[in-house]
Amino acid sequence: MKKITNPRKGPDTGGDGELKAKALISKLEEKIRALEKESADRRQVEASLRQSEGLFRTLAEQSFAGIYVVQEGKFKYANANAASYAGLTLEELTGRKSDSIVHPDDRQDVKKNARAMLRGDSTSPHEFRIVTKTGEIRWIMETVTSIFYEGNPAILGNSMDVTEQRRMREALRESEQRLSDIIEFLPDATFAIDRGGKVIAWNRAMEEMTGVKAQDMIGKGDYEYSLSFYGMRRPILIDLVIQTDRKIESGYSVLKKERDLLIVETDVPQVKGRKAFLWAKASPLYDSRGNVVGAIESIRDITDRKLAEEAVQKRGKELEIKTQELEELNAALRVLLKRREEDRDELEERMLLNIQKLVLPYLEKLKTSRLDPRDASHLNILESNLKDLISPFARRLSTRYINLTSREIQIANFIKEGLTSKEIAEILHVSPSAVNIHRYRIRKKMGINNNKHNLQAFLSSLS
Repeated sequence: MKKITNPRKGPDTGGDGELKAKALISKLEEKIRALEKESADRRQVEASLRQSEGLFRTLAEQSFAGIYVVQEGKFKYANANAASYAGLTLEELTGRKSDSIVHPDDRQDVKKNARAMLRGDSTSPHEFRIVTKTGEIRWIMETVTSIFYEGNPAILGNSMDVTEQRRMREALRESEQRLSDIIEFLPDATFAIDRGGKVIAWNRAMEEMTGVKAQDMIGKGDYEYSLSFYGMRRPILIDLVIQTDRKIESGYSVLKKERDLLIVETDVPQVKGRKAFLWAKASPLYDSRGNVVGAIESIRDITDRKLAEEAVQKRGKELEIKTQELEELNAALRVLLKRREEDRDELEERMLLNIQKLVLPYLEKLKTSRLDPRDASHLNILESNLKDLISPFARRLSTRYINLTSREIQIANFIKEGLTSKEIAEILHVSPSAVNIHRYRIRKKMGINNNKHNLQAFLSSLS
C-alpha cells in the first residue's frame, strides 16, 4: 500500500500540523484495512452461502421428499417432488402463492399448524389436502421450520405425499369397522383381542352375558376378560389360539381342534354370579399377509341344555331302575299266572272227571226210567248243560270272550250244533224272540255285527 501524503501545506505548517496529518492518515489506513477485511469476509461468506445453497439444492433434488422454500407467502424454490405432488412443473409452482394449491377447507388449519411449528409449540407433522392441476384431491404430510434464504427470512417446508397411505388407513378403518359391526350383531357372545392380549371387540351379546359394558372392556389387557367367568385373571381358550400352552389345555376336559379352530364345552364358576356351562370356539385373526394379529372367541351359554341333559340322564337311570323292577314284577306275575293256570286246569280236569264219573251215569239211568214229558225235558236240559261244562268249545269260548254270559255260551253251543232259534227256545222254555236277542248280543260281543257272516259257521271255526 502506498503511503498517502498531504499535498497541501498551509502557510503556518509546523510540527503540530504534520503530526495531526499523520494521525489522520493512520486512521484512514486502519479504516481501509478494516473495509478490505470486511470485503474479504463478505466474499468468503458469499462463497460459503453459494456453497451451502448449492449443497441445499443438491440435497433437495436428491431427496425423496418434497422440499420447498416460501418467502412472503410465495414459493421461492421447490424441488421436482414438491411440484409433482400438485401436478405442476417447477416453472408453474415457483412464484405461486403457497396456499393456492391447498384445499380451501384446510387453509386455516395449515396456517395454524405452520405458526405452531415455527414457534416451536408443535413438532408433529400435519396432514392436509391439496388440489392438483387436474382437480384431484391428494393428502400431504408437512413439517416447516424458519430459515434464511438468499439473505432474507423464509420458511423451509418438508412434505410427503401420503395419499396412498391415507387410503390404506381408511380402507383398514372401514374393514375394522365392518368387522366390528359384524361382531357387534352376532347372536353369540363374542370378543376379540390383539396379539398383546388387549380387547379390541366386545359385542352386545357379550355385554348381556357378563354384565360388563364394551366401553369398560375395550383396550383392557392382562386377562381382564377372564374375570367375568372365573373371578380371576387367567388365560382362557382365546389365548391358546395365539400361543400353545399345555397348562391352559389341561384346564379343558374335552378340547376339539379343527385346523386353526378350537372348540370346547366347559363349566365356569360364575356368569353373573352363577355357575354356568359354556360352549366356546376360538380362531386366529390374520392380516393381509397371513400373519396372526389377534384372536376371536364366541361363547354360548348352554347351562339350560346341560341341566336338561342331566335331568334326562337322571330320569333315564330312574326309568332303568323302574324298568328292572317292573321286569322282576312281571316275571313274578308270570310265575303266579302260570301257577294259577295250572291250578285252574287241574281243577277243571278234576271237575270234569267227577261229572263224567259221578253225574253222567246217573243221568243215563234216569233217562231209562219212566218220566213224564216235562221231567224228561228238564233232564235233557240238565244233560246238555253238563255237556256244555265239560265241552272244550265252551271252555275256549269263555276264555276268548270273557264278556259272554253263561246263557250266551249255552245258546252259542246250540247254534254251533245247527239248532234253530225255535228249537233252542223249546229246549230252554223261552220265546224265540228271546233267543234272537241273545243271538244279536253274541254277534256284538264277538265283533261280527255284519249279517253277511254266518254265526254258525263262525262258531264252528272256533271248535
